Amino acid sequence: MVKIFLFLFTATLYVTAGVGSFSAAGVLYCNGSRIDIGSYAAPLAVDWDGDGNKDLICGQFDGGRIRYYPNTGTNESPVFESYFYLLDGVNPVSVPYG
Repeated sequence: MVKIFLFLFTATLYVTAGVGSFSAAGVLYCNGSRIDIGSYAAPLAVDWDGDGNKDLICGQFDGGRIRYYPNTGTNESPVFESYFYLLDGVNPVSVPYG
């Protein structure tokens, strides 16, 4: 099982070097279960739906599909209740993998 951990940005230590400080906030869950994308997961936190909260976009090795986890919580305490595969209108978006 591959776990996805959340680290929150807490402060900029050296502005000129772009070095920051982070605190570990724990493993991410979706609907009570650890988020497990499998090997070679490629997570990205981004406000995908424009509500001001960072959602989770995560590429997966299996089929090169991309999962979207909408955040119904806050940036500091994200809540993921479900996920959807990104679609090109009809079919799941797929990127090269392997």
